Amino acid sequence: MAISTTSNSMASSGCSASSSTAAAAASPSATATTASSGSPPLVVCEMAAASCAMTLTSIVFNPFDVVKTKLQTQNQLSADMSARIYKGTLHCARKVAVEDGVIRGLWVPGLTASILRDIVNGGIRMGGYAGCLRALHEQVPWGQRSGATTPAFGTRVLAGLLTGFTGAILANPTDVVKVRLQAEAGTVVNGIYSTGLYQGQRPSPGALRSMWNLAVEEGARGWFRGVWANCARAALVTSGQMSSYDQTKQVLAASGIPLFQSEFVRIGLSSFVSGITAATVAAPVDLVRSRVMDDARGEGSGKAAKYSGALDCIKRTVTVEGPFALWKGWIPSYLRLGPHFMVSLPLLEVLRVHLFGLQPL
Repeated sequence: MAISTTSNSMASSGCSASSSTAAAAASPSATATTASSGSPPLVVCEMAAASCAMTLTSIVFNPFDVVKTKLQTQNQLSADMSARIYKGTLHCARKVAVEDGVIRGLWVPGLTASILRDIVNGGIRMGGYAGCLRALHEQVPWGQRSGATTPAFGTRVLAGLLTGFTGAILANPTDVVKVRLQAEAGTVVNGIYSTGLYQGQRPSPGALRSMWNLAVEEGARGWFRGVWANCARAALVTSGQMSSYDQTKQVLAASGIPLFQSEFVRIGLSSFVSGITAATVAAPVDLVRSRVMDDARGEGSGKAAKYSGALDCIKRTVTVEGPFALWKGWIPSYLRLGPHFMVSLPLLEVLRVHLFGLQPL
């Protein structure tokens, strides 16, 4: 992210203009413009822009999330490949679309929970990233104190880890419900599922009711089931996404190649790189998160939990299914994260500049 001591004019939304993501090294007063009287604080504008961008994008790409979750949660702790309902990404998407319909089977499952999740998690992990990076650049020994004018790559990684971790903790209940609703989704006949991974079982209620039931039936343990795997995933996704996006934009801008002097080109290429990076580094913890969150489904369900925790899930999955099982669902994960970032990051840039009066990332 570029360093700047100047500020944009305020947008009609009333948000104050900001300096760029990193603090200017010249003087503490140049870190970020103070919100004018009556204007929302800078961090509020940044988080609101991120919440809007992430929510709109997640609505579009929810089918990829549904497919990924079904692939990750089927046939657990079994080396019998013939027992799988879904043979792969395309087979899963096609089978669900045929049996349950494109809208009801692929788009609707977990959508409300996904929106609630991105309002909180997306706002914090992507919207809070810029402010966190500014603060870290001011405080870390290798940052502004050492005379550095731009944040180091390690500072960017650390900022992504912190905001991703924080957003995941606060949004964990919505994640649990989203995973369960997506995993179980199917066609309901006479009050029970007739298709999908949970054939013969009763469906869960909607997202809000499911969150309430989760609290009543499982308590805090249910709301925060898989929280450490979820936090690890969010931290890795955010640090991989934002640090690679930042670094790629910086490298392209400094390359001197005329094509890369276009902001549009830099945003597009950086978004592509960030999607591959995030999907790859987060795949193992993403699988563990899905399995642990989908596990047991309530203390009163009569089912014994498969895993005692995230580490037990990793150990048993690798032992029974092999190490590459940790990357199950990588293709739909990238098909969600890759295009997701190709849309959400440019959309975030547009919202920051044209709606909230902020500088580009």
